Amino acid sequence: MRPLIATSIHAGLGNQMFQYAIARRLALKAKGELVLVLDNPELYSLPVFNVAGREAAAGTELVPARRFFEIRARPAPEIPLVEEQRIWELTAQTGSLAGRDLLYRPDLLHRRGHVLLRGYWQDERYFADIRPRILQDFSLKHGLDTRSQECLARIRAAPSAFFHVRRGDYLTPDNRDRFGVCSADYYHRALEMLRARVPGLKIFVFSDEPAWAAANAIGGAGAEIIDWNADAPAHDLALMQACTHAVIANSSFSWWGAWLGERPERITIAPRTWYKAVPEYREIVPQRWTRLENAS
Repeated sequence: MRPLIATSIHAGLGNQMFQYAIARRLALKAKGELVLVLDNPELYSLPVFNVAGREAAAGTELVPARRFFEIRARPAPEIPLVEEQRIWELTAQTGSLAGRDLLYRPDLLHRRGHVLLRGYWQDERYFADIRPRILQDFSLKHGLDTRSQECLARIRAAPSAFFHVRRGDYLTPDNRDRFGVCSADYYHRALEMLRARVPGLKIFVFSDEPAWAAANAIGGAGAEIIDWNADAPAHDLALMQACTHAVIANSSFSWWGAWLGERPERITIAPRTWYKAVPEYREIVPQRWTRLENAS
């Protein structure tokens, strides 16, 4: 029997993409079968892409439990985040492995046998070496609608940059203390940096609060706010990917917009602080990206 590489798929689209990408890499390495375990089928968002693997409902017995090695990403004890933020500590049947040095586990890529992944795995080093395959898997299964196709043409007509503004649920008291929200000043300074380096830049703004983005002049005069893909976030990702440059929020969704569209000339500006509750956390932002203070 080929090894089963199963991954728990949950949370929003950006997090589901991380959960898929690490499992895809493990499955290719082990020549195993990829299984996507759907914690909540109603929230499952990956079918818009050309993803591989088969789907299974949560609770399905894939193989005898004693033959599974379960890898669960959890917070290390010293990190003050709620249990839902399971991105640091690795635990398995053999016991708990704690410590900040385990934020990235390269040995994970050499596991043998059946594996079940639970967590977010927000680090490109888990899958960067199969980038062409990830780009193919995360291509849209169906094309853009007419309005987005017209926007894509404008994006490609001149040097462009996307600005992604994440607010929404980040504004609840718990999430604001945990994640923090990128300030308008962060985006204004990012715009200054880009305009100083790229003449004739056209700005496209993506946000879950487009009215706030417009009221705060995100992207400056002449910026185009993309506000019609609330029910098709993958279309926004495709447009973000097409932009020449990127300014992202502390959001896995905008992270993928930047990563999928990387090219030698791309400037990507990312928040210096990804998690307000853990300001020293840096692993999710590649070192080649420019970090900018984003205090709110």
